[in-house]
Amino acid sequence: MDVTRKSTRGLTRRVLALAFTLALAPACSGDDDDGGNGGGGNDAGTGEPVTLSGTVTYDFVPAVYSPSSRRGTLDFARVSSRPVRNAVVQVRQGTRVVGNGVTDEQGHYSLTYTPSGTGNLTVVALAKTTTPEIQIEDNTDNNAIWGVGNTLTGSETSKDLHATHGWSGSSYTASRRVAAPFAILDSMYTASQAFLEARPVDFPLLKVNWSPNNVPQSGRKELGQIGTSHFSFSENEIYVLGREGVDTDEFDAHVIVHEWGHYFEANLARADSPGGPHSSGDVLDPRLAFGEGYGNALASIILPEPIYADTYWDGSTLNAFGFDAESEPTPTTDDPRRGSFSEMSVFRLLYDLHDSGNSEAHDRVSYDIGILYDVLVGPQKATPALTTIGSFINGLKAQPGVNAADVDTLLDFYGIGSITSDFGDGDAPLRSIYTNVTYFPFNADITLRGGTDYNKRQQNQYFVFNGTGRTMTFTASHPTEDVGIEVYHRGEVIGSADRYLSGTETFSAATQADEPYVLVLVGFSDTAANYTPSLSITSQ
Repeated sequence: MDVTRKSTRGLTRRVLALAFTLALAPACSGDDDDGGNGGGGNDAGTGEPVTLSGTVTYDFVPAVYSPSSRRGTLDFARVSSRPVRNAVVQVRQGTRVVGNGVTDEQGHYSLTYTPSGTGNLTVVALAKTTTPEIQIEDNTDNNAIWGVGNTLTGSETSKDLHATHGWSGSSYTASRRVAAPFAILDSMYTASQAFLEARPVDFPLLKVNWSPNNVPQSGRKELGQIGTSHFSFSENEIYVLGREGVDTDEFDAHVIVHEWGHYFEANLARADSPGGPHSSGDVLDPRLAFGEGYGNALASIILPEPIYADTYWDGSTLNAFGFDAESEPTPTTDDPRRGSFSEMSVFRLLYDLHDSGNSEAHDRVSYDIGILYDVLVGPQKATPALTTIGSFINGLKAQPGVNAADVDTLLDFYGIGSITSDFGDGDAPLRSIYTNVTYFPFNADITLRGGTDYNKRQQNQYFVFNGTGRTMTFTASHPTEDVGIEVYHRGEVIGSADRYLSGTETFSAATQADEPYVLVLVGFSDTAANYTPSLSITSQ
């Protein structure tokens, strides 16, 4: 569920080979050499058109979690066969594609191909949709697109394909673990369709990286060291864990849609979140609280399933953690510090904005996903503030048909004041993270508190000012503690300074006259005590 902005390298994305498994046969590469009729004995040199049809399906394994017992698993006893929707289907003769088709919403396909010359005929369903374009790649195998396939004879006119989960009861059979990329693809396709049914959305290409080698270890992504399942802002791609016995997220539909939500933010809306570690009960930077709460809520709304489940291995046992979008666990809550800095408060608030809430006195609203979309791509994207629950709620209240008083009732239930501006006016704790700067030069000593991660509320303070139309210089310093600064102009970072050292951080940048800017001062002190960096803003 982490959002990473760290860029370790640039990758040239290209499909070098098709990684797929022949149904009921050992794994092999799709780039077979031309010539010969091995593995199926195709007599394919007739040159007559052939119409081929069939159905493509995959095994879906539900991830389950019980809020009462606080345990869960992948429930292989409830495996179902689901259609592979809107996926590319190809007939290949050797390395050449001789026919193309696309599955419908029931997984059916029909295509016509004309064999030519010699070479094995193979029908392949790729883990790749066409509308919108999403493809699941193997980041540990030259970014090959995953797929499932089978050999053909020249006389066959019907061929079904099925991607199996490969679970034997105690472990995976590697050659039959083919359903994983299709489960990821289908969850992301479901998320896309939810918005497409409400609004005409132009989704850009989405590349998703899954491999059975992907482990929760940071390092070289081409070796599977991806850190965690996450969306990378720098690469504009998603990475998903897949290592058996460690952590496998392919069937954790909430996790998949959560990360898709970050892709949506980055490409269609806006996210100012600093990313980094977070968990329920944390008092977060409100940008992070919004981003993570939004991702969780979006998954529960779209799937639709209020119980969020994330599976993992505990020794040799598949377990899960999760939470309920409808209610907090009892007797120990997962949201002890309700408000704008809590991802759990934001999560349940956003979910309540959409669900019916018929039996809840505090929840008298139910707004469809089209309205949520309008806020995300409209006022939330354009906000002069930073992306928090404040900017979202203020944008929501401006939408036609939204009852501000009912929204305020819901906010109050989650410990949030009656927000009246993007900067959080009406909610004193949120407004307090913003300091207005009305004169230059500006010099102040700012109190932060260490002992927590850089992305927590107590290590962050924002400063709002209008540009002067001149070059401005921003400086932060502390003699013993590390601090950093960055300046935003409507979501774009115009400059930053952070050398990971104590001392002085400074940079200069041109500004537009009377345009709003927000400077973020962030501290990295490990000591659980107050410290006071000095901040200076000057205009030349």
